[in-house]
Amino acid sequence: MNYYITGIKRGLGNALTQKYSCVDSIEECEIFINCKHEGQLDLLYKAAELNKKIINIGSNSADGIKNWPHRYAVEKAALDKANEQLFYQGIDTTIVRFGYFDSPRVEHIEADKMSIEYCCDVIDWVINQPHKVKDITICP
Repeated sequence: MNYYITGIKRGLGNALTQKYSCVDSIEECEIFINCKHEGQLDLLYKAAELNKKIINIGSNSADGIKNWPHRYAVEKAALDKANEQLFYQGIDTTIVRFGYFDSPRVEHIEADKMSIEYCCDVIDWVINQPHKVKDITICP
């Protein structure tokens, strides 16, 4: 299988590019893994139009938009809603909401964190399911 992965400079996106066979465009892939939070909705809808299998990397921070207004949280909340909309339109799209995992983005936070390897294993599990999975939330 060929993958198109966004947000590959560091963290989970980078780890996934080392694990999977990646292509240079969304048109060439079979599976689109959406790790980036900026501009993610445009690519999500494009992948849906192209009938790709989609895995969105969400965040538990989307639940905090009422208490902690921040662009990242709002973008992840929008991704949640877009994923739900497309899923019920028959698109094979999943959102995986991870709590903290060991990445440069949260290295300053002193809380329990999941390993990047564990997060990659979760994504493998989603990819290998015979049925569509709408969403998963995992916290350490």
